[in-house]
Amino acid sequence: MKQLRLYRSILREEGWSGLTKKAGKPVAIGLFLFFLLKGIAWLVLAYGGFELLF
Repeated sequence: MKQLRLYRSILREEGWSGLTKKAGKPVAIGLFLFFLLKGIAWLVLAYGGFELLF
């Protein structure tokens, strides 16, 4: 959990290029996939919830 906070702070301050320089490509790819999957999950929940209501 502590590492995730560190990576997110690097991402906010220096962007994706700073993250790849400091933490490496695997961390940048993993963080990107985490946020991508998180966004897709919210979309599925929102769309699925909408379909259940109507």
